[in-house]
Amino acid sequence: MKKYVKMALVILVFLVIAIYFIPAPKSDFFKLYVENDNPSQSLKDFNSRITKKIIIDGVNWEYYVGGNGDKTILFLHGMGGSYNLWWQQVTEFEKDYKVITYSLPESISSLENASEGILKILETENIDKFYAVGTSMGGYIAQYLVSIVPNRIEKAIFGNTFPPNNLIAKENAKKSKIIPYLPELLISKLGEKKLNEEIVPAAKNSPLLKSFLKSLPFNKQQFINRYHIVIDRFSIFPDNYEIKRIPKLIIESDNDPLIQPELQVKIKELYANAEVVTFHNEGHFPYINASEAYNKILRNFFMKENDYEIAEKTITNYFEGRRNADLKQLQNAFSENANLYTVSNGEAMTISLENYLKLIKTEGKQEIETQILNGDITNNIATFKTEFKYKDKSYVDFISAIKTKDGWKIVDKTFTKTK
Repeated sequence: MKKYVKMALVILVFLVIAIYFIPAPKSDFFKLYVENDNPSQSLKDFNSRITKKIIIDGVNWEYYVGGNGDKTILFLHGMGGSYNLWWQQVTEFEKDYKVITYSLPESISSLENASEGILKILETENIDKFYAVGTSMGGYIAQYLVSIVPNRIEKAIFGNTFPPNNLIAKENAKKSKIIPYLPELLISKLGEKKLNEEIVPAAKNSPLLKSFLKSLPFNKQQFINRYHIVIDRFSIFPDNYEIKRIPKLIIESDNDPLIQPELQVKIKELYANAEVVTFHNEGHFPYINASEAYNKILRNFFMKENDYEIAEKTITNYFEGRRNADLKQLQNAFSENANLYTVSNGEAMTISLENYLKLIKTEGKQEIETQILNGDITNNIATFKTEFKYKDKSYVDFISAIKTKDGWKIVDKTFTKTK
């Protein structure tokens, strides 16, 4: 009897071990999704395209590059996705833009390592400046990129995502400790339950979304490492000029089952100057189940002018005009009724533009280091704080400008000597 009990225990142990190591089953989208429509055909075409591979610090990265536009869009996928998550956006925007999308490798588990790989891909493709479009985890990585390389990002879109926070880690503290010990098969089943009961119903029970999400490859280690990225904290200072000047768009859904309402509020508070678009009853993946509307929102945002860039051209005219004693360039930067203000011997002093130009003509060309220290734009008014460093002296200017039919014009400048 004892012999049989021992055998049964051994068999049970082997069964438990076997179950633990059984991988999650893989599903085929084209067997799950019966419609032979445009999304299905475009996905089939996209999956047949050649991707590129690169080894970065010993880790294999796979990515896709398409299009030939002057501007580049970097698409950053969410926690459960890969490069083809954005197929409906890539096929739309590669007509007019260069597009890059990648698959985050399984072993990547921090924002730093994720960004290092992404930036290496961009370097390999000779991309300097780009539009960052991220969703969920990808939206979080996009925010991190904004914080570390703001001068390279021309526009940023944070879709169905969250700001740096403690809430996600706090709410999932117990689960995150248990999950490493659970079989991959069980974790996959729990994820499928959430998909069927929450994610798909939130997207109006979209069969396209359901089939696509079920066909995504699942790997326990990948899931754990990507969770570590999601809770990886970093600091971002949206009021810093380099970040403030980046046009930002927050896309959200009013019934997103994966983003806590508190975090939806906090991300809008953090990026107070961002545009916000809210989808109604489209869930966490509107770029899949509401792709036409989503693409229209992206295109409209991409096509908008960046007022900071345009206003900065006026400031640059001012800088260069002063440096080169180019009166015509200065006249183009200033409104004809502009005045300059300072303090002399404790008294307020006003200098007309005419007298300022006479002074510049007399002093001639100068060696000056110039920079914008800060700035702010509200509708058609702007203020900039700038610095002028001569060989033997320095000045700080506070400049007010307005947006006219002839472009941005400086209407007044208040300055002080700092050295």
